[in-house]
Amino acid sequence: MKREAWESSSENAKRLTIGDFGIHEDVCEMARPVRFAGDRYEAAVILKEIAAKGPLVNGQGLSVTLSSDSRGKIVSSKALNTSYGQKAHFLAVANLDKLFCNSIEPWEYELNPNKNNTDLKGRRYLYAPLEFEGKIIPVKMTVREYNDEALGKRLYSVEAIDVEIKKIGPLVC
Repeated sequence: MKREAWESSSENAKRLTIGDFGIHEDVCEMARPVRFAGDRYEAAVILKEIAAKGPLVNGQGLSVTLSSDSRGKIVSSKALNTSYGQKAHFLAVANLDKLFCNSIEPWEYELNPNKNNTDLKGRRYLYAPLEFEGKIIPVKMTVREYNDEALGKRLYSVEAIDVEIKKIGPLVC
């Protein structure tokens, strides 16, 4: 598989279709939120509860942990500014375990040469559908994979992306 340029990870989300995740009915169910967070505090509490349950595992068997540093970054102001907006971001954070479980990794990416790549084997970008304000949007999750296998793989960031996942035919959830 050809590696994509690192800076295309959010742009590529615009190419995703419902079919990339499964059949319409299944995607509607996987996109439906199970929790809601109205602010940073609520999102941080939910995120801590999710992390306490242990590693997150997606359908392809990728297992990641959520460190306290990552949890802080995920609810930071910088993360909010990168995401679609506060409501979408807090909704994604509150449902991070479900999103990760349903995530796909359709592309492999080069490492960003402008970031600190010390000890990194790679950065992986996964995508999951989230129902938000009557449409299904992609949520991008960044995973840091370390050269030292003892450090494992860690979920590093979450970004709700301001684009509707493309439909193939009518989609009514």
